[in-house]
Amino acid sequence: MYNVKDLEAVKKNWRSFWNHEFIGRPYVLVTAPKNGVTVEKKDETYVKKLNDARRGDFTSAVNDFVEKAKATMHYGESLPHYKADLCPDQYAAFYGAEVEGREGEYTTWIKEPVAEELCDLDLKFDRNNAFFQMVEKSVRTAAEIADGNFIVHVPDYHSNLDTLSALLSPQNLCYELMDNPELLEEKLAIINNDFDKIYKIFYEAGNMKQTGTLSWLNAYCEEKMSVIQCDFSCMMSPEQGKQFVIPSIEKELETIDRAIYHYDGKMALCHFDNIMALDRLNCIQWTPGAGQKRTIYWMDLLKKIQAGGKSVWLRDWTAEEILADKELDPALTAFVLHLNSEDEAEDFMEKLEKKYR
Repeated sequence: MYNVKDLEAVKKNWRSFWNHEFIGRPYVLVTAPKNGVTVEKKDETYVKKLNDARRGDFTSAVNDFVEKAKATMHYGESLPHYKADLCPDQYAAFYGAEVEGREGEYTTWIKEPVAEELCDLDLKFDRNNAFFQMVEKSVRTAAEIADGNFIVHVPDYHSNLDTLSALLSPQNLCYELMDNPELLEEKLAIINNDFDKIYKIFYEAGNMKQTGTLSWLNAYCEEKMSVIQCDFSCMMSPEQGKQFVIPSIEKELETIDRAIYHYDGKMALCHFDNIMALDRLNCIQWTPGAGQKRTIYWMDLLKKIQAGGKSVWLRDWTAEEILADKELDPALTAFVLHLNSEDEAEDFMEKLEKKYR
């Protein structure tokens, strides 16, 4: 595997991570440029990948990644990985939503709602759906090119209520939440029941039984793993969360062995106790949201997560902040960090190891 010194040792540490065991330091996923190698910056946007896929080109983006991967060193628990997704709301596209990407922008969007009301929404997952076939082809092609040298991501599933939000618009889904809760449960059940089928198709396409699974957060697992989320929950009460959000998450957790919850925005914290009560949820990735302070300033919340028996996943701390931390339980903490050189990365790892001796 590209620039990983001891793959078996890394896998052993990941087994420890999911079991909440102390390995002598916090879990860290550190990357740095390889000495003496310069790689021309390439277009890595969703828009580029989407436009390539629509032209039938599923290799250019992967080959660009390979060039970068060969020039990137990995330390701690980091592994080389490729994200084959074509857009954040691709799950909604599997049910007929049209995806739009604008040149010069990074991400893509659902062009317009498929329907205004739930009663007009025909939810039938079809493997022959054109967008689904593009994503499947993207994952499968990447896995073939990888040939064991890197891991293809489990796709980013904006499923459950986030899919309905994309199909109807957030505003219309709010109306339906109040006016038609029984019909909402019916439609949501269709999406939730399809999750297992969709996950298994991509699991096979990405050769993940052989390679293990790796999420868009960069977390790795030798078993089936995914990042679970419900961003729409920020617009719901705790009671509505119990009725709609928690059962959806529980249904998705039935498909996988390990899971991280992408917890996005302080407005969603009203569901905190219900989310924490999910035993099969292993880790929380707290994202404060736009305009909010970085995660290091949410220490009380991070410690509360750890006190509840779950790990925290942190992507916005500096090397200095990680080395200075004395509050978080290292057995329940994972940091993602990119440094500027091999020397800097090796110095950081040496200091981190020394700190916990």
